Amino acid sequence: MIEILRSGSHICIVDIGREGYQNYGTPVSGAMDMVSLARANSLLGNKMNDGILELYFSGHQIQFHCNTHIALAGATADLTLGDKNIYIDQVIKVNKGDILSIGAMSKGCRLYIAIAQGIESTTLLGSKSPLSGYTKEQIKKGDKISIKSTPLALKKFATRSALNIDRTKKIQCTVGPEWHKLSKLQQEAILSNTYVINHQSDRMGYRLDGPSLDIDPFQILSSPVMTGTIQLLPNGLPLILMRECQTTGGYPRILQVLSYDINQLAQRKPQDEVQFELTDRFR
Repeated sequence: MIEILRSGSHICIVDIGREGYQNYGTPVSGAMDMVSLARANSLLGNKMNDGILELYFSGHQIQFHCNTHIALAGATADLTLGDKNIYIDQVIKVNKGDILSIGAMSKGCRLYIAIAQGIESTTLLGSKSPLSGYTKEQIKKGDKISIKSTPLALKKFATRSALNIDRTKKIQCTVGPEWHKLSKLQQEAILSNTYVINHQSDRMGYRLDGPSLDIDPFQILSSPVMTGTIQLLPNGLPLILMRECQTTGGYPRILQVLSYDINQLAQRKPQDEVQFELTDRFR
């Protein structure tokens, strides 16, 4: 078992999400940064879909009540286990009673903690990830989570590549269904503008601040959307849909973020800049 001594900004249990239910209006959800989820689980030899902890920003503290092994991936942070400094992207032995403390994050804003053999948690529609109104969306101080004790020796496993977090990288996109309803000048403005992530952004979507596109607002019939869809709001600013987004929407779908770059966006926080770029093969 593990116990949350301090919950910081946000902690939740995530996996790869719930596929096959969007036709019922159910979000996919899952880890915001899927590459880091895969990295952490693979370091331990866990299954890809084993539940792990997603921690947003700093200030978290977790106590382990049994022997186990953990692996951390994603954001670079000041990490201590007991009185020792530890680092991401490696397997770490944990003894009963050890306390893991997560300090300031210097690169990225989401850290993932995988535990050997995964986390024991309620599964709903094939996933341990949050589902608003039906599951616990956030882990709080004092909460206890079941895990399995593992031997103090654990063999090393082959791993997936870690995410190279680059907060200056332009976000790669393809054109969306309504892209061609914009004029050439409007398209060029979207691709040349520098936007900033608004503080109202969350796991559902990133609101962006910046130069507003000068257009007559237009809407479409409610149509399918997905993680990474960029909608154009009536105020002329883009909205990037993230992992817990709705399944349909009535705002124009002007761009679609490539899957890998959704993970890059997941590691950006409010006030970080965002620029878009069409990939050459889709121009």
